[in-house]
Amino acid sequence: NILGIPSPKQDIDGSQVAKVYYEENDLKRIVEYCERDTIAVAQLLLRFNNLELLKDEEIVSV
Repeated sequence: NILGIPSPKQDIDGSQVAKVYYEENDLKRIVEYCERDTIAVAQLLLRFNNLELLKDEEIVSV
């Protein structure tokens, strides 16, 4: 947790994406990683602008 924002690197990180895709064919896992990464960036932008962070119930995955 940096700045009160959870790390998106809970399961995999960017260096592992190719392996997960080509060796494990686990696109869902990559999508979830990218979603967590995007949420973390959005939360950082909010924090840097002194705005409230999004609550879990305000985040929608499509």
